[in-house]
Amino acid sequence: MPAEKVRKTIEEYNLIQNNQHIVIGLSGGPDSMCLFHILLRFREEYNLTLHPVHVNHKFRPGAAERDQQFVEQFCAQKGIPCRTFVVDCGRMAEQLGMTSEEAGRKARYDAFYQVAGEIAKERPEAQVKIAVAQNANDQAETILFRLLRGTGTDGLAGIAYERQERGFSVIRPLLDVCRDEIEEYCRKNKLNPVTDHTNNEAIYARNRIRLELLPHLEKKYNENMKESLVRLGRIAAADKDYIWQQVEREYKVLANRQYTISDDGISSGGNISEPEGGIPKAVIMDREKLNSIHPAVRHRLILKAFGEIGLDKDISEERIKAADQIIGRKQGPKTVQFPRGYRLTVAKGKVIFSIGEVSVK
Repeated sequence: MPAEKVRKTIEEYNLIQNNQHIVIGLSGGPDSMCLFHILLRFREEYNLTLHPVHVNHKFRPGAAERDQQFVEQFCAQKGIPCRTFVVDCGRMAEQLGMTSEEAGRKARYDAFYQVAGEIAKERPEAQVKIAVAQNANDQAETILFRLLRGTGTDGLAGIAYERQERGFSVIRPLLDVCRDEIEEYCRKNKLNPVTDHTNNEAIYARNRIRLELLPHLEKKYNENMKESLVRLGRIAAADKDYIWQQVEREYKVLANRQYTISDDGISSGGNISEPEGGIPKAVIMDREKLNSIHPAVRHRLILKAFGEIGLDKDISEERIKAADQIIGRKQGPKTVQFPRGYRLTVAKGKVIFSIGEVSVK
């Protein structure tokens, strides 16, 4: 059953095409072993070249080495080389000022992108994708986690089946398969996956949601809570996709990109041609036109403009509301400060998204 669900997901969302190279994160746990085994079954059908990657985070001395050995031996039995990365994620977390969970995720994705990049460099004609093994339970937990943190409607879409990052597609073919099905698949196929005991300890917020909150909600309020959350995610994802289509359409009309700024300010005229690989120094929009657009689209236009000049996270609702207020007024100039030195300025009928202070000529 999981294999057929994965096939349906692959076909419905066009996740895998013939003759592709698939970098797959292989921890040795049930999810990744299930996905790897299913892709092995599909290998001839799609003419796939699989590249398993294992990351030893050094979080669990002894157990981490056991997991690494298990994965490497399994891959060797299948005749497929496994790339292993050993990363001291505890030290990484301390050096970068992040949680150990965040450091572990960074280490994994850094490894995946490195291998994907090496394949693309060695085989310029190859199509390379990265497959990770989040499942339907992960989707429900993610949506609930975001709800608890006060997400916007885009966040309710949860985990995407496919997303683009660092020049590669990250795909999640297992996203429609629940954890019980995965564990049963592993039993039937005698995969004997390893178990990370920290997954059963309520030491992270995500673990507490999985081990405590979701079971409580299912027992006391809705026995189909996970299914309800996944359904909410699908509905929100469709709405998000439609709204962002409108955003892209409006952005093409409104956004003027400035790639150079003179000492006395920036021109409020049209686009300056983009240099090779250039990132705009500023994005300019007409104030009245931006103000006339529905808030659902306007707020995302603000996010997209800041994202294009380098600010792609940590934008609060409070900052968006403050931006809305000055965009709605004819008098100026007015400025709203955003994180890390970015700012939105309204002056001379224009809305300027920039890093640092600029003036309009």
